[in-house]
Amino acid sequence: MKILKWIGWALLALLVVLVAIVAYVAATFDPNSYKPQLIQMVKERTGRTLTVDGDIELRFFPKIGAAVEGLALSAPNSDANFARIEEARVALALLPLLSKQIIVDEVTLTGLQADLVKYRDGRTNFDDLLGGEPEAEKKPAPKSDSEKAAQLPAIDIGGIALQNANVSWTDETNGTRLRASNINLMTGRIASGVPGKLDFSAHVAGEQPKLALQLALQAGYRFDLDKRAGQLSNLEFKAQGDAEAVGPLQLHVKGDIAGFDAAAQRIDLSGIEASAQSGKMLDAQFSITKLYISPERAESKPISGRLKYAQADRAVTADVRLSPVQAEGNVIRFEQAATDLQYKQSELAVEGKLATPVVIDLDEKLLSLARLAGEFSFAGPKVPNKRAQLALEGGQQLAWAKQTAQGELRAKLEDGTVNLKYAVRGFDAPAIEFDLAADRLNVDRYLPPGDEAQAAPAKGGAPSAGGGKADEAKEAPIDLAWLKPLKLRGSVKADALIVSKIQAQNVDIRVQADNGQLDVSPMRANLYGGSLAGKASVNAHRNAFAVQQRLTGVNIGPLLRDVADKDLLEGRGNVELDVRTAGATPDALKRALDGTASLVLKDGAVKGFNLAEALRKVKATLGSESAKEELARGGEQTDFSDLSASFRIDKGVARNDDLLLRSPFLRVQGAGTLDIPASTPDTRGKARRGKNPPGKGG
Repeated sequence: MKILKWIGWALLALLVVLVAIVAYVAATFDPNSYKPQLIQMVKERTGRTLTVDGDIELRFFPKIGAAVEGLALSAPNSDANFARIEEARVALALLPLLSKQIIVDEVTLTGLQADLVKYRDGRTNFDDLLGGEPEAEKKPAPKSDSEKAAQLPAIDIGGIALQNANVSWTDETNGTRLRASNINLMTGRIASGVPGKLDFSAHVAGEQPKLALQLALQAGYRFDLDKRAGQLSNLEFKAQGDAEAVGPLQLHVKGDIAGFDAAAQRIDLSGIEASAQSGKMLDAQFSITKLYISPERAESKPISGRLKYAQADRAVTADVRLSPVQAEGNVIRFEQAATDLQYKQSELAVEGKLATPVVIDLDEKLLSLARLAGEFSFAGPKVPNKRAQLALEGGQQLAWAKQTAQGELRAKLEDGTVNLKYAVRGFDAPAIEFDLAADRLNVDRYLPPGDEAQAAPAKGGAPSAGGGKADEAKEAPIDLAWLKPLKLRGSVKADALIVSKIQAQNVDIRVQADNGQLDVSPMRANLYGGSLAGKASVNAHRNAFAVQQRLTGVNIGPLLRDVADKDLLEGRGNVELDVRTAGATPDALKRALDGTASLVLKDGAVKGFNLAEALRKVKATLGSESAKEELARGGEQTDFSDLSASFRIDKGVARNDDLLLRSPFLRVQGAGTLDIPASTPDTRGKARRGKNPPGKGG
């Protein structure tokens, strides 16, 4: 018993001595006297300036700890702040230190402010902080794992708290500017083999891209700190807010990171379910059952997803399927990527399938769709025969680092084949080159149904004097803003082409656009028994339009019936047009129209009025028997052997002084004007009757 008593007194005495020593150290030791050495050490190791505005406070019981306020670290080669912390607190458990164990009970950082920058040359303002140990410390030979394990204390942190942090990110290479504010992170215990949970939240805002999102992340974890590896279980990530490209946005991702190894750059995902919604317009869902990625290889089980997009009277649904990924090094392959598409707009319904192998080369930064193939069907009351088919094949290639894309598509239509070759340079302000060639192409067959409500006023006569919706639609401004950034050069060739009911053959058109100027030149084709040669231009900066066209040897009757759906004139001949205009609305364009036009026709007829018959009626009324016989043979058209007229157009008014119609029976000379904006003609003519050969009606 005495021995126990003496041991007890000895321990008590030892404890008193230890308390006295700690009390003395706490009373006499000033940690702030080490500020200069600490600042100098940071300067030597990083070249940056450390500023400590507040005092360093020490704590001894029940845990050893320290707290400091007002820490700041300068940017590289600058006095400006790179990062600043309002307060930092660290607490260590005392007794584990005796066995070379570091058990950090808590680490708390409050009010972190950091500005991260990626410069135009690819460097960042924190590269030097990631550069590893100083050269002097790298020279000794590396110690074995057993030696390191014997010297390095085990790390055990009771928890980390990051409170009210703010971090900005600026990427000068692409203009990205983002800021994460109100960042909060809470973790459980962090130690090798010990499970824990983390909770993260932040608000992210950006000007380029423009977005504002609230982020939240929860997950369970288990780490192997020595190997820098671990797992995340029951991971759940949410983002909610607004993004410029899609509007209101909700993201939800859940699943497991079955394993990751930072040293080996390996990650193993399982059970990943992702969804995204943007109001009522966008709904996307994707599922990844298994995905393994390492520097040497990657593999997965099939990946599937569905995308729905709806707006106004149109809707798109796409079901996506990816075959198991195959990857070696930085080349990723999918044997097949397939999509089932459904598109509906008004009364038009489109269904289709697309499939292609996919190769992604991360070294070359290249995406290749080598054998694209698809089939589409179009159905609707305005589709010819109410149904049309299209088969598609080709290959595409996209180099995202070089910002280039190129490819070739071959479309098999019901009435012909179309081949398209294209190349795109630059994605922000793309320069596009293309060549389109077709044997037979009926564009009208594949256009979506028109807006009948807008077309009705044109058929319903003049608008009311008081104005209304028809006037508002007519005076809607012409917006050519799309043309200003457009850079385009290409050609269109077709053996047979139908556009807006116009039928043409041997079509050859060249198109070029740059700096707001669109030129279509030359424009050549055979049509209606004759030929077309001309050019056209549009200037977006002045809202200016110009057209020069010459029709030679054309049958004017079928042309007018197809273009205007009117049977007014017959004959073969030439038509020339050289006009220009500028204005912000259709009516302004009509009022500013200037130029010339001419018409020369042979062996035709003016439909709807028989001038010869009118003269015969006058003659028959006077009692001529021969006139009565001619009247019986007459028809509702005025035949001619020659018809010619030329027009001078000034401020929307066309003037004609040389109208001439000749036939064996008649000779008509005339002159007049046509007010194009008002659609009011004013024409006067003189008719002189000649000898009528047998069999001619007028």
